[in-house]
Amino acid sequence: MRPSLNIISDELIKKIVDEAKRILAETGMDIRGSNLRQRLLDHGLKTNASGERILFPADVVERAIETAPESFTLYDRDGNPHAELGGNNVNFVPGSSGLKILDHRTDEIRLANSTDYIEYVRLADGLEHIGYLATAFSTNKDIEPQVSDAWRLYMSLITSKRSLVSGAFSEHGVRRMADMLRLFRSDEQEMTSKPQSIFTITATGNFRYGDDSCQNLLDCVEAGIPIEVVPVTLMGLIAPVTLVGATGFPLH
Repeated sequence: MRPSLNIISDELIKKIVDEAKRILAETGMDIRGSNLRQRLLDHGLKTNASGERILFPADVVERAIETAPESFTLYDRDGNPHAELGGNNVNFVPGSSGLKILDHRTDEIRLANSTDYIEYVRLADGLEHIGYLATAFSTNKDIEPQVSDAWRLYMSLITSKRSLVSGAFSEHGVRRMADMLRLFRSDEQEMTSKPQSIFTITATGNFRYGDDSCQNLLDCVEAGIPIEVVPVTLMGLIAPVTLVGATGFPLH
C-alpha cells in the first residue's frame, strides 16, 4: 500500500480538464513552427477566425490521450531496462539546465564548466534513489552555446550508462543529439523500442509554441525519442495566480 496526497477532489479535477479541453477547442494554440502547423492542418485541424491559432476539438484531444501509452520504459546505454515512467511510479531526477552552479569548494556562485559537469554525472551515477540522470546545467564557462546541448549529452553518455532526460537548445539541435543516441542502438527499430533518453519540449508563452519547440517535437517523433512537455507555469505571471487555475494551465 502506497500513501497518496490529494489536494483537489475528483469532481474538481474533471472540471479543470473539461475547461482545458474547452479552451483548446475554442481558443486554440499558436503553433509558430511552419512544419508542425502545416502537418496539423493537413490532418484536418482548423484555425480560429483570424487564422492565427490552431483549434483542437475535444474528440481530437481525447483520441490522442487514448492512443498514448500509459507508461513506458527508459533503457540504459547497454539496452537494459532502467526506469519505468507512468502510472504511480515516482522518479526523482536532478534539475535541468541550470545557468550557474554553487561551487561546493569555495561557496562561489559561478558559470559551470565541463569538469563540473563530469563530476556531477559521476556523483549522480552512484545515487541509487535517483531514477535517471538529467543534463542538469549548462557548461557555459568553456563551451559555445551553439553546441552546448549536444556537449552535455555527449559527456553524459561517455560517463554513465544510465538513462537520462535531455533536450535541445535550438531548432536543429535534436538531430545531432539523436545521432549520438543511435550509436548505442543496433538500428532504428531498437532506437524506438529501447529509448535511452526522454527530451523536454517547452512551451514559449501563453498557448504558444515557437519555432524551436515545434521542430524539436517533430524531430523527436521522427527519431523515436519520447518527449515530456514542460509548460514552465509561473503563477501570476504567465499562468493564473490561483492553485486551481495554475493546475489546469499546463493541460492547455
